[in-house]
Amino acid sequence: MSRNVHRLFSPIRKFLGSTSEAGDVSRSVLILRLENTETLGRLLDKTALSHLLVQLSMALGRAVRPYDPVQIIAPGLFAFVLRDRTDRDALHIARRLQQQGQAPIALSGQTVTPVLSGVLVHAEAPGLPDVGALMDNARRRMEMVDDKGLGQLSLFTHDPKLAGPELVATVTDAIRVDQIEAWFQPQISCHTGRITGFEALARWNHPQRGLLTPAAFMPQMSEVDHNNLTLCMLAQSLAALKSWDEAGFDVPAVSINISNCELSDANFASCLLWELDRHDIAPRRLVVEVLESVGPLTSSAETRANLRKLAKAGCQIDLDDFGTGYASLDAIRQFGINRIKIDRSFVTACDIDPNQQRMILAILALAERLGIATLAEGVETREEYGFLAQMGCDEVQGYAISRPIPLLQTFDFLSRHRTSAADLPTIARRG
Repeated sequence: MSRNVHRLFSPIRKFLGSTSEAGDVSRSVLILRLENTETLGRLLDKTALSHLLVQLSMALGRAVRPYDPVQIIAPGLFAFVLRDRTDRDALHIARRLQQQGQAPIALSGQTVTPVLSGVLVHAEAPGLPDVGALMDNARRRMEMVDDKGLGQLSLFTHDPKLAGPELVATVTDAIRVDQIEAWFQPQISCHTGRITGFEALARWNHPQRGLLTPAAFMPQMSEVDHNNLTLCMLAQSLAALKSWDEAGFDVPAVSINISNCELSDANFASCLLWELDRHDIAPRRLVVEVLESVGPLTSSAETRANLRKLAKAGCQIDLDDFGTGYASLDAIRQFGINRIKIDRSFVTACDIDPNQQRMILAILALAERLGIATLAEGVETREEYGFLAQMGCDEVQGYAISRPIPLLQTFDFLSRHRTSAADLPTIARRG
């Protein structure tokens, strides 16, 4: 999405004021929300998922009259204003829109089926509320939908008493009300058993839907959301480093994920380095994880300049999800990549699957020739961990070590690890 996403998705009240309300006998507001983004995210790559959202928006837009346009509140969250209809007629239209939105869509050689939850709020004269109040009512009703209501369509009468704090619909909104929290997953050296760092992973403490992982909300994020999430995770990660230092724990580094839209901002590297300096944290203690698709031929001039500036300053750069994207040999050479993260798709069952073993050995041999470190992510069993250590992988990360945990729990983990590191398999490299 473009940097003007906040202008493309204009404020709801401005949109609502674009059509006359004078003389309306009744008004209804319908909100539809795409629910199965986590499942779709496992089936589709990020580009295909973006195409799905575009196709869904277009399909819903074609299903209504020109003067009842679809409003995109956030990616995957759609609103409609239906005027001068009975509640029964409005419900009939809402069901048709939900059914149309849930039609199978062909993408990337496979067919996927969106799942939409819907909330319809209806009001009639006299005392007809303005559309803004109806929209707020519908959004609050949608926030109250729990797991039992997923994929359902519910009709409500406008309730002027249903009010409360400002509604949270996007990641940016969630950051503003402190619902986004950094959780941390440890990374362990296969050679010494020591902690080499933590990766910071975003969690959304949603008041109605519970704890959400990035797979549940990241596909719907706008560019503004991505930028704000990065700043939020950076601030919490730097604070975590300070906390570990003050508690006397040796945590060499923390890793944060950076998307391509942040890297394409010409001021990104300067802002990041300024934050490190402001918190008095050495650049070498921050690991910037970038996707494998970031390469000299596929990235912008701003992206290349940012990566070179960060590497020159001393920040470590990881190439994430290695083996799943474009060939990155030029990126390794030109951008000073310190470490490649072997994607979990190659790690799963690597201790027993010959095909997985061949892929792992090829990646490790490539990394050794290039003189860079390797980290295997998604290591879920001690057997996988043992095989990777024997084959010469430098570090591992995954459930075999620890699930992602909140900051407060990292102190207990670090304390236990001080005395139990010897229990982890530090197996000598074969050959």
